[in-house]
Amino acid sequence: MNVEIHTLAWPNTHVDMLKSHSDVCRHLGLQVGYSIQQTPHGSWMDNILANSAADVVGFLDIDCVPTNKKVVDDAIQYAADNKSFVGIAQTSNHIPPKSHIFAAPAFFFIWRKTWKAMQRPTFSETPVADVAENVSYAAEMAGIRYKTLYPTHWTAIPEEGVWRLHTYGLYGIGTHFEEGVYHLYQGRYEKNVQMFVNRCDDIIKGTFSTELMIDSRLPFHGKIVP
Repeated sequence: MNVEIHTLAWPNTHVDMLKSHSDVCRHLGLQVGYSIQQTPHGSWMDNILANSAADVVGFLDIDCVPTNKKVVDDAIQYAADNKSFVGIAQTSNHIPPKSHIFAAPAFFFIWRKTWKAMQRPTFSETPVADVAENVSYAAEMAGIRYKTLYPTHWTAIPEEGVWRLHTYGLYGIGTHFEEGVYHLYQGRYEKNVQMFVNRCDDIIKGTFSTELMIDSRLPFHGKIVP
């Protein structure tokens, strides 16, 4: 089985973030192709899939890393066994109905022929879907089941408030997802970069823990996005 993993980094990505991301992937034995270019995320994903010859294509955001190798291996195997895709769970809290849980692009692995069989639904953001959300909508319309990894803990409150995952719970800056995915979110803000660097160091040293993070399922009385 042929597998490719890709990461997009815009030219203004903080050098420490790029280094930490590549250090973690190297530590876990992952071969990742880095695209350093100023291009829309969704159309870049479309182009990667359209031009790839791999069976399974994986994507990692530049501010998203696996905390262990198994979560990547399992995602690849799920995509291959089910001829489907897997991603971290997310909702578009800025796009109605604000309740659609979909496989987000930050950690996303797909059986490429399934994307082609669905008539190549775009990963690009649309008026009714966030980046990659349209692919989940297309799968639902085609009766194709896919897998999402749910948040377990988060670290800090985004400026606009903590995000809801519909009826499940909350997530925010520095979120850990089940099975072992860490997504910083809003890595474009320099104030968050050191948090990402520290977490990547923890992964490499084998000391990553959710012990001091906030449980996604517990009640929270701070600022939450409506």
